[in-house]
Amino acid sequence: MEDQDECFKSDVITGGQAAVHKEGCIFCSIAAGTDSENKIIYQNSEAVVFHDIRPASREHLLVIPTNHVRTIKAFTKDDKPKLEYLYDLGKAVLEKRGGDISEARCGFHWPPFHSIEHLHLHIIYPQSEMGLLKRWLYLPNSPYFATYEWTLDWLAKREPWQSPGN
Repeated sequence: MEDQDECFKSDVITGGQAAVHKEGCIFCSIAAGTDSENKIIYQNSEAVVFHDIRPASREHLLVIPTNHVRTIKAFTKDDKPKLEYLYDLGKAVLEKRGGDISEARCGFHWPPFHSIEHLHLHIIYPQSEMGLLKRWLYLPNSPYFATYEWTLDWLAKREPWQSPGN
């Protein structure tokens, strides 16, 4: 992925600051390089790509921000570039590995139906090879899994959170 490094130089997620990790978060450990169990496929200052430990198909990539973000619900429409960055990076990694994003299922488990409290984009390729149970677990736009496209639409309507006193 060295040739992709120039395309993905950015500070869209970290804002040019050092990544903020949460103690005890396995995905933060992976991003920090302190978890030896997971082989990182690609990493830069903004995001990390690695394989899901319970793959739903031949390629099941997880794309995470290096900063700890609990869930997709922490984002507002102002964060759209962050999601686009994660998707574009995952797409580039998948294509570099011989996959085709048009044949992939891409999305997020929707809170509270997620196993790890660290935002992660699933890229599952090819979706045609997913078993019955995995098809159900990653059912598009169900109460527990939202596609990348649906999430962008949802995000476009989401205003920044304000406390009642503001």
